Amino acid sequence: MTCPRCGFVNPQGVVACGSCGLAFSGRGDAQYFSPAAGGPVMPQKKGMAITSLVLGMLSVPLMCAFGLGLLTAIAAVVLGIIALVKANRAPAEFGGQGLAIGGIVASALCVVTVPILAAIAIPSLMKARVAANEAAAIGDIRALIAAEAAYASVNRENFGSLECLGAPQGCLPGYSGPVFLDPDLASGRDKNGYRRTFHAGEAAGRGSFKSFAYTAVPVTPKTTGVRGFCGDSSGIVCFSFEGAPAVEGGACARGCAPLSAASGL
Repeated sequence: MTCPRCGFVNPQGVVACGSCGLAFSGRGDAQYFSPAAGGPVMPQKKGMAITSLVLGMLSVPLMCAFGLGLLTAIAAVVLGIIALVKANRAPAEFGGQGLAIGGIVASALCVVTVPILAAIAIPSLMKARVAANEAAAIGDIRALIAAEAAYASVNRENFGSLECLGAPQGCLPGYSGPVFLDPDLASGRDKNGYRRTFHAGEAAGRGSFKSFAYTAVPVTPKTTGVRGFCGDSSGIVCFSFEGAPAVEGGACARGCAPLSAASGL
């Protein structure tokens, strides 16, 4: 006779299951009785085992995103272990060993996946962030060079400070046109992981200079950026792997490697 509770195949004629102790009524298929009370058998409790399996299955597609999948996997493992312990101690009352094992296995898959995904994704994200920050710094240097060229065209070929580029009415008497540089860039604040510095050359009047250099270096080297950049009044944009490129007399010093105009590298 096959036990309806645990599935154990018993010899014909036995009065109780040899595995879980479930008492048989002797009628073969009609009624089963509890060996302790002699009454009808209550269904086995499988709630924890089922919950473990459901949470374990959910943790896999969640891929532990934002920690939610990881928490789900941990809960599934805990519930699965508790369900297994109870099923082993009281097989007549608790069941679902297979469900609990399935939940634990699925959860383990998620937990193992976390460091693997992190090892693959984090370096790629860091490289992408560095590339984006460097591209933004290069773009801002070129924007400033263009703004200085436009400012010089209305200032007797002299260049202006960041303040004059952002608010030219205070430096160019009678000027009523638009600003030459975006106020955010003209403020000189750190931006996109880079610290920017304006280097004035020889003075040529109120807020004016005969040359200039503008540098951008990573706020946190090798984290927010790898290269330092410099642009000056000659129109050159160059870079250095050794921190901030040197500036001499309001110009990028020699030894600063020029960027490729086509690739920006």
